[in-house]
Amino acid sequence: MHNFKPFKNTLSTVLIASLLLLQGCLNKAPEKYTWQLQSQANLDTLDFNELKSFADSVKLMSAGRLNIIVNPSSKITSGADIYSAVQEGRIQMGNGWPNWWSGKNPAWALLNAGPFDFMNLDASMMFFMAGEGTKLANSLSAPHGILWRPAWWPGMEFGLLSTSPIKGLADLEKKKVRIGPGLPSEVLAAASNAYTIPLLPEEIKTALQSGDIDAVEWTTATGAWDLGLEDISKHAIVPAVWQPSVLSDFLINKEAYDALPKDLQAILESAIKAFTLTTTVKAKVSDFEALDKFFANGTQINKWSDEDIQKWREVTDQVMKSYAQKSAINKTIIEEKAQFKKVYNEYYRWFGSYE
Repeated sequence: MHNFKPFKNTLSTVLIASLLLLQGCLNKAPEKYTWQLQSQANLDTLDFNELKSFADSVKLMSAGRLNIIVNPSSKITSGADIYSAVQEGRIQMGNGWPNWWSGKNPAWALLNAGPFDFMNLDASMMFFMAGEGTKLANSLSAPHGILWRPAWWPGMEFGLLSTSPIKGLADLEKKKVRIGPGLPSEVLAAASNAYTIPLLPEEIKTALQSGDIDAVEWTTATGAWDLGLEDISKHAIVPAVWQPSVLSDFLINKEAYDALPKDLQAILESAIKAFTLTTTVKAKVSDFEALDKFFANGTQINKWSDEDIQKWREVTDQVMKSYAQKSAINKTIIEEKAQFKKVYNEYYRWFGSYE
């Protein structure tokens, strides 16, 4: 007769231990993650409020396991340092504009909307969300341990708001203009012989009031209205040739992202895409309303002449040629965008507006 009693006792012990371990795992609270997101947006603006909604959605979908704290402009850091802060892990996530990162690599300016780039925000959205755009952006950010995602599209910017009338490029000579760094600034300076200054949003209104600057470029009609520029600058000139389909972006620290469980990564990615769509369309509808407010407030709007547009184009061609000669990635970005724009334009030559 074989004695199985010792074996049964051992098996029982193993089963009990396993059940206790399983119960301990089941009772263990899930790990929680807290991220800091530094935004370029001021408090009480549409894009800041949408970022708050984005963070709330992530927290809800993750059952509180991923809490993203959204900081308004300059709370932790600001401007170009947002990129460095994400790279160094001082913050886990940043929100800004690709041309702000031009100091890291001039190619970032090309990824945003340069003069005579995509003329419609939907073309830019297609390029980045279904074309090569996001892949190209990540080829720039990856060496710095950063994941890049498109955030939202303001599309065509408002133009230049000024304290005195600007009717053309000649009126900008020697004027001090607030404009974003990189390609937009370079082309404006070359076309008009103006001085360009990349002030942060919280600095713009004071500088315009004091006369430290003469004109302002700041995103769209909604962005300019939210900054409170309507009573200081009663004049504007449009369109914003330098950035016809501008986009905002997200920077994510890759180490922090990789530390998230797969389900939290999926929640974050899903929430980013929802933010992208809703903020883009809400902001554009808001621009319709803001433009009406500017008109009702007495803002006088001029448009560039055909001669000025031609000058813009000639200068843009020169600047883009110099960019293409600087590096292989610059040349690739320029060519990829041009090819996508060609295909886009050809399609809409047949299926565009018939009005």
